Amino acid sequence: MASYTGPFLIANFIQLLSSKDDDSSLYGFVLASVIFVAKTAESLSQRHWYFGAYQIGIKIRADILALLHKKLLRVKSDGERNGKIINYINTDTEKVVEFIQRFQEVWLLPVQVMLSLFILIKHLGWIPSILAVLSTVLIMASNTPLSNFQNRLHSRIMEAKDCRIKATSETLKGMKILKLHAWEPTFLDKLLLLRETERGWLVKFLYAKSALVFLYWTSPVLISLMTFGVSAILDRKLSSGSIFSALATLQMLHEPIYNMPELISAVAHAKISITRLQEFLREENQEQSKVNNLPQQNHSVINITTGEYAWETSNTNILQPTVTIREDIRIMERNKVAICGSVGSGKSSLLFSIIREIPRISGSGIEVVGSRAYVSQTPWIQSGTIRDNILFGNNMKKAFYKNVIEACALQEDLERLIHKDLTVVGERGITLSGGQKQRIQLARAIYSDADVYLLDDPFSAVDAHTKAHLFKVSNIFLCLFYQPCAHALFIQGLLVLLDE
Repeated sequence: MASYTGPFLIANFIQLLSSKDDDSSLYGFVLASVIFVAKTAESLSQRHWYFGAYQIGIKIRADILALLHKKLLRVKSDGERNGKIINYINTDTEKVVEFIQRFQEVWLLPVQVMLSLFILIKHLGWIPSILAVLSTVLIMASNTPLSNFQNRLHSRIMEAKDCRIKATSETLKGMKILKLHAWEPTFLDKLLLLRETERGWLVKFLYAKSALVFLYWTSPVLISLMTFGVSAILDRKLSSGSIFSALATLQMLHEPIYNMPELISAVAHAKISITRLQEFLREENQEQSKVNNLPQQNHSVINITTGEYAWETSNTNILQPTVTIREDIRIMERNKVAICGSVGSGKSSLLFSIIREIPRISGSGIEVVGSRAYVSQTPWIQSGTIRDNILFGNNMKKAFYKNVIEACALQEDLERLIHKDLTVVGERGITLSGGQKQRIQLARAIYSDADVYLLDDPFSAVDAHTKAHLFKVSNIFLCLFYQPCAHALFIQGLLVLLDE
């Protein structure tokens, strides 16, 4: 309302300036004051609107990212979707936030058009005003096909971007293998082909956008030409105040004309992004392990029932299960269970089934009692210091921490480092050897003070002397580090331990 006060009163102001009445100075002062207050109110309210809209956008962005990260912890691990997940977090989230920040324009634009029509009718009459609005609507309607075409091109761009990011991520992760086999030219050609495909859709998208920009810059001239041309044909006597007021109103119409295609495009992009996010968030979650309270003495801590587990669950009728459990297994408290077998026999897959990384396709599942700690066959190290990797968010207990360091044979390694356990390990532990990473990972599991331990060949990357030390400690650390009520399960691929 404040933004249209100026165009509405400008005719009265010009008429006052054109008159020779000396007694109208107070009226002129009132008009100037009203216009000044209206522009001030417009500026303040518009700034507060933008500020509030961006606040809401930031909050919604945080909520969407939180939803996505929680979902990522529940869905099946799938390296093929890395590119899509990156686009979910970056592009799709930003498109939704952009629409949320402009949501008020959905009802604001029709109000602007109606206010403009009211002012034009007051100064130009019905026919030129209606013609001006009709030409505005016609230009908006001509923007719609271009916006829809731009929407389809945007979908193609997103699909091509998903493929490119996925291929780029896989290439970077396997860079060592590519270098060893001299496959750089082949993968470079593949990436260039994907980039060329994306560039082709992007060129078409920019051409469509340039057509919308052309309509934006020419629309005010066309509308003004049509409006005043019809007024001249109808031989309407227009005063200078009416002309200036009409020009100011048509200039105000320029904003909804410009914003309408942008708003339609934002709505279309947001619809696509929301659909993509919904499809991801509605995917079936991984079955979560049942974590119950600790049982009484002489009770089982892991109950494994018959069932089948498979990585791919798209078609269970013809699916070959990764792990098949044919008998019920009950593992009692304070037992150490070792699973031996040849390479590829499914030792690690059984562990993945217990921690619910492999989806269950039949059976009633696996029940785990108490908290768990898992040590993978391939060490996982986060960027940060050695202490950060061992504590992993837990509080520091100096005596316990020292015992863990000694039990995992890390004391000698830390003595060689200038900053001891405050040494930064680099990205993915790049400054550490394989054995050091494995022992840090084992120390992290021990320090977590869990009830159940799942160890997947934790001695595979260490030398014979350290292996003997760790194996000795693994048989006694229950009484060293844990209370009498603690429970432990050791599941290990013992190929290396038994020197098979």
